[in-house]
Amino acid sequence: MKQFLFFSLTICLLVASASRTSAQMPGPPKVMLIVREDIKPGMMGPHSREANNVVQIYSRANSPYHRLAMVPVAGNENEVMYIWGFDSFAEMEKSNTYLDTISNVTYKADFARIRPQSDDDYHSAQRDTVAVLREDMSYNMNTDIRKMRYMRVQTVRVKPGHSRDFEDSRRMTKAAHEKAKVDETMVVYQVAGGAQSGTYLVMIPWASLDGIGTLPHGKSYMDALGDDRRDKIEKIENDSIVFSSTDIYAFAPQLSYVAKDWVSGDPSFWTLKPMMPETTPPAAQKARGKKQ
Repeated sequence: MKQFLFFSLTICLLVASASRTSAQMPGPPKVMLIVREDIKPGMMGPHSREANNVVQIYSRANSPYHRLAMVPVAGNENEVMYIWGFDSFAEMEKSNTYLDTISNVTYKADFARIRPQSDDDYHSAQRDTVAVLREDMSYNMNTDIRKMRYMRVQTVRVKPGHSRDFEDSRRMTKAAHEKAKVDETMVVYQVAGGAQSGTYLVMIPWASLDGIGTLPHGKSYMDALGDDRRDKIEKIENDSIVFSSTDIYAFAPQLSYVAKDWVSGDPSFWTLKPMMPETTPPAAQKARGKKQ
């Protein structure tokens, strides 16, 4: 029943740590579970309502484990990403047991009710990835994530034997950010499982899509970096990186289950509401999706 545990959807990184609830926003979680679900074309609407029903159950159960849902602005339009944050791997393991009990025992009838009425699942694929926070490469992690609306997620895969070089380049990037006092949050995670070895995630939250216009950074950042370090970083990246891709996601509050202090920080955005059914039947939506 793993699909029910993280069912209905993947930095981030900035999700409130699952075992902590306080009036002050915590920093990025030390351990992050990223669930990326590929949704069948034309099924995003029914899937979203199903996901909303799931988090309504989590809310009724007052679950201590929270997830942030994101949908793509630039990337795979049929994907949903969920981020679960934990203080440790042990806490993540506890969440598996807890959520399994909710789906298979305590709220079994509720989960059965919200399953698709036909045998046709809304999902075409799912991948779970576990990553650990790299504070030594991250910058300005105290951003109030409740006020953010978007996330830039860069996935980088490094050649075997080149991880140390890549990490050195990220530390140089962090140092230049600090010197120039760049107004952004940049959180780096190293993947521990669920992807090829040498995979890193660089996550930057934005309050609006205007954040796209801040990249690359201006003259003050380039001056702080200096020609020597800039040349060194470029050489390291050319020599060590096998693959790099960048996706941009929008936060999806009605598919998320966040802590009460998140909701109180911006209730008009984060308050969980039931999603109304669409008038177009799922079969018609599916056919329309295929034509597109």
